[in-house]
Amino acid sequence: MTSTLPRRLSPLALLAVLVGACASPPEAPVATASTPPLVLEQFFPGRTVGQGVFTNSWTGSQRRFDVVIDGAWDGKTLTLVEDFAYADGEKDRKTWKLERTAPGVYTGMREDVVGQARAWTEGKVVRLEYAVSLGGWTVDFSDVLALNPDGSLINKATVGKWGIRVGRVELELRRAPGS
Repeated sequence: MTSTLPRRLSPLALLAVLVGACASPPEAPVATASTPPLVLEQFFPGRTVGQGVFTNSWTGSQRRFDVVIDGAWDGKTLTLVEDFAYADGEKDRKTWKLERTAPGVYTGMREDVVGQARAWTEGKVVRLEYAVSLGGWTVDFSDVLALNPDGSLINKATVGKWGIRVGRVELELRRAPGS
């Protein structure tokens, strides 16, 4: 992928770009009284479907995708088999294993995660942080997952490298009919 950044930036302009693109975690949505808390092991067993988009922070380009997630909870570990279908025709499968270590606290692994992921409940949302190996680079993901009053789940993530935001992901998930 080629960059569309100008060849020369003044030091002040470069600082403004870097500060504006910091990889801070996404803000948690404002919870209302009708917003239910998210409990991962209650939401994900069975089939979940969703649509999402990755947006490149530098170029503004977008990559859309659909996902089908088959989840299973065995009382300690939540297994999520994610099947991605990208708009450009690429398909990918990832499998999360999230182990509950305390109420609302999890550690996790996935085939492309470097080290261990960690997830925790914060108010009515779940935060998830992990590093992923992508094309020889390791990038950091910081996700916020929250239920909407209609029962859908919104997942907003920032993707960063060296504290600089390189992209963001927005994903909306719904329970599949019959799940």
